[in-house]
Amino acid sequence: MSEFDEPSDIEKAWIYWEKIRDSLTGLFEILSMSMDENNIFYQCAVDNLESLKETIIDLLKKDYNPIEIKNKLRDLEFGLKKSLFFEKDENQDEKKSVSR
Repeated sequence: MSEFDEPSDIEKAWIYWEKIRDSLTGLFEILSMSMDENNIFYQCAVDNLESLKETIIDLLKKDYNPIEIKNKLRDLEFGLKKSLFFEKDENQDEKKSVSR
C-alpha cells in the first residue's frame, strides 16, 4: 500500500470527529425521547453535551504532542474505570457497614 492510499492525519481526525458527533447526537436524541425539555436534568445534560462538543472541537484544533495525549487518555481511562468499578464497591461496603 502506498502512502497515498493511507488517510492523512487530518482525514483521520475528521473521521473521529464524525464518530464523536454521531455519538453526541445519539445521546441528545435519547435525552429528547426520554425527558421533558423543561426538566432541569434534561437542561443540565444538554449543557454538558454542548460543552463536551465544544471541548472536543478545541482539542482537534490544537496541535498536541501525540505521546502527551496518549498519556492523558490513559490517565482518564484509569480514572473512569476506577470510578465505575472501585468506588461503587466502596460505597456499597460503606452502606453495608452503616446498616449493621
